[in-house]
Amino acid sequence: MRTPRRQATLSVVSSSAEASYNSHPASILRAVLGNLQDGFIIADHTGTIEQINLPGERICDLLNAKENQLPMEIWQVCKAALNNKEALSYEDIGIDADIILPDMGTVRIRAQNISIGQQPFLLIVLEDRQQTIRNKALSDAALYGLTEREREIWQMRLRGDAYKDISATLWISVDTVKKHVKNILAKQRSHQDDIAYALMA
Repeated sequence: MRTPRRQATLSVVSSSAEASYNSHPASILRAVLGNLQDGFIIADHTGTIEQINLPGERICDLLNAKENQLPMEIWQVCKAALNNKEALSYEDIGIDADIILPDMGTVRIRAQNISIGQQPFLLIVLEDRQQTIRNKALSDAALYGLTEREREIWQMRLRGDAYKDISATLWISVDTVKKHVKNILAKQRSHQDDIAYALMA
């Protein structure tokens, strides 16, 4: 088990609530990051981790990161961001890259320059693409009234699986998969038509 990472003392600057935030900036930051599903890391420009949430730590563990240091795969993306000054503007989303982890699938890395107080840091977002797809399928299932089997097939389609792959995984015919997908798309169109009708009424 990894030992707890070093927690930096960060000075958070805000307009009206500056005094209250400055009393516990690290604990506020930890609380916010800890409740997020995606991995979030704040690191300095040498690759030293200052703050990290549990999903971020899990991904770093899978990449065999050294204690308090960004894994090499993530640090390479950050170095590209540091070398690209245009990507570090506050109006831009930064640099994106995808890596594939055996136990997780695709993880999207997003690195952007931020400033906390007067100090420059890197904000790194680690998005578990498989979890994002699962959430999208669950959301669509609730929105469009999909059955459990339709949700399962829709999640696989969102992941990019071919009809024959879905057929083999679920032990159903390709025609059955196509029928389910046709029903899903019909439910989506019906939902969109209902919204359009409600807006025109």
